[in-house]
Amino acid sequence: MGRSLRVEADGGSRGNPGVAGYGALVRDIGTGELLVELAAPLGKASNNVAEYRGMLAGLRAARTIDPGADVEVAMDSTLVVEQMSGRWKIKHPDMRELARQGRDLVAEFAAAGGSVEFTWVPRNANADADALSNRGMDGADVENWHADLPPRAQRGEATRVVLVRHGAPEQAERTSTRMAELVGDTQVRIITSDPARAGRTGAVLADRLGVVPEVDVDWDEQADGETHDHMATRVIDAWQRAVAGGGAVGIACPRTPILLVLVHILGMPHERMRRLACAPGSLTVIEAWPDGEAVVAFTNRT
Repeated sequence: MGRSLRVEADGGSRGNPGVAGYGALVRDIGTGELLVELAAPLGKASNNVAEYRGMLAGLRAARTIDPGADVEVAMDSTLVVEQMSGRWKIKHPDMRELARQGRDLVAEFAAAGGSVEFTWVPRNANADADALSNRGMDGADVENWHADLPPRAQRGEATRVVLVRHGAPEQAERTSTRMAELVGDTQVRIITSDPARAGRTGAVLADRLGVVPEVDVDWDEQADGETHDHMATRVIDAWQRAVAGGGAVGIACPRTPILLVLVHILGMPHERMRRLACAPGSLTVIEAWPDGEAVVAFTNRT
């Protein structure tokens, strides 16, 4: 029999849509012990998206603790609770995709012998998750695993991935300085797609960091006659190879592969990926763990 866990989740948006973030925590129902606290910024998003993202983060943390647990998800979002309970229809495409991810997690618990129940609570009963979501809106990434849990290291070390859209020489020089700050003393690899512009950007990054760049043509743009689905598959294969090495990795490539990685991690429909900004010379940073979890730290930063 699995543990009984309580997920408390919240999300907010200052502007709606505006600067958004989520917060979530997991408690042991039997002991009341706080097991994990989570928060993260989401950039510009709606209140409802932030609420959903908090719920997903909390369920994923509960799955890490015990995939066969009986989980109560407590939220002050009537919309998320009613939609995830199947009592309200989901009309907005973004909500449908996030709800799909939630249902997939619910199914995983059920397959492992557990269960998930969604409960509405008043706002004043969700104060801890609300405080975490405000930290997320303030730009903080929080992942605090508490007593009686295996150390975070048992998840494996995260790979810090810096996706760099190729740009002009002066942009590459500026980007290389920023990347050096991001990776610090971590062992780093530089991967570049095949086109000349990406290769030049990758060479500048590699020279700044004192490494030899690798070429992986699966980070290239869509080839003549290639379908979008085939391109997406090869890019995600390249992504998985890149994160498997650990440490830090910089990837210099065109815009579309970066967008494909982001929609893969965020669970967005592919037809919406062009809504993500990715300027020439910009950086997108992602922390990725061996268990498949990933956190987008920021995007489109120059």
